[in-house]
Amino acid sequence: MKERNPNADLIRCVAVFSVVSVHFLLNSGFYGQTVAGGQMLVMCMYRSLFMTCVPLFMILTGFLMWQKRLSRKYYRGLWKTLEIYVLASIACLLFKRYVQGEEMTLYSALLAILAFKGANYSWYIEMYIGLFLLIPFLNLAYHGLENQRQKKALVLTMAALTLLPKLVNNFNLTDPSWWLLPSAGDDYNKLVPSFFTGMYPITYYFIGVYLREYGWSVSKRKNLALLLLAVAGFGAYNYYRSYGGTFLWGTNCSWGGENLITAVLLFTLLLHLRPVRWPQFVQEALLYISKVSLGLYLISWIFDQIVYKVYLKPCVPAVPDRFYYYLLVVPAVFLASLGGASVLYFLRDAAHWCIGHVKNRIASRR
Repeated sequence: MKERNPNADLIRCVAVFSVVSVHFLLNSGFYGQTVAGGQMLVMCMYRSLFMTCVPLFMILTGFLMWQKRLSRKYYRGLWKTLEIYVLASIACLLFKRYVQGEEMTLYSALLAILAFKGANYSWYIEMYIGLFLLIPFLNLAYHGLENQRQKKALVLTMAALTLLPKLVNNFNLTDPSWWLLPSAGDDYNKLVPSFFTGMYPITYYFIGVYLREYGWSVSKRKNLALLLLAVAGFGAYNYYRSYGGTFLWGTNCSWGGENLITAVLLFTLLLHLRPVRWPQFVQEALLYISKVSLGLYLISWIFDQIVYKVYLKPCVPAVPDRFYYYLLVVPAVFLASLGGASVLYFLRDAAHWCIGHVKNRIASRR
């Protein structure tokens, strides 16, 4: 069996915890609040940090799958992801039907699963399927380049196509008064082509491949300083862009935007750490969470519904007051989702055992 990379397990754990953390904003009412005051400034920075969640997963995909080649065995690897997606979707659909009272039939439930709407956070699965199918060809393109300079040019080209437009195509350069209150309008001037911004998962993938091959030469201390500067800077910038209105989810702070920078800095910082030196029980916990992280991500929607709608919102009506409950709410959702994910993986493994047992019985009778 191939030895696991403990840093990869750590990154996966940080990524899935960040997913639960960024959903705290969605479910606590952050996006409906007027952006003003010190508390909202801190929450904007909070968002800048935890929006690294999905990008970390994408970079890690490139980091781990950089040598995958076109083969039947490779494509069979997608079934593991699809099995957990289907089980998580069934769990979410059952919750919607029997807890939330949503009307549905077996046929509509099947259509929801096929449309990636069964589990509410399953957009990532739809994206991952396409990326997974492309990976052998992306690797051929990357490894077909002659040297580090060409590979760096590939990464920078992808960043120019997907990151740069998100950062610079959201300014109003025709109205001088716009700069005094950017939240007042969204009439922007395009400065660079933006047709290929939807290819950002491929940019993340190539970054992961490049980091796997060439590493990161910045020291841990500088890496941490750059990460803190990026989180504070982007958070303050989004506060400025949204000031006086509700949070402006512009292209700069959407997937593939500024979070590409913060995700790379967090990813490389985590690579600097040495989990192998940590206590054994911590290593085992990281390993287990890493193994069930996909199921945890998908099924966390159920526990978001329970914790936020049943407990937090009724008990804490004022949205600003809810922010103080982060250290209670997010760990609660995370641990409950961990338990739910454990059940999903148990069911999958049990199904595999039963199928294998039946096959062996049939074979023994021949």
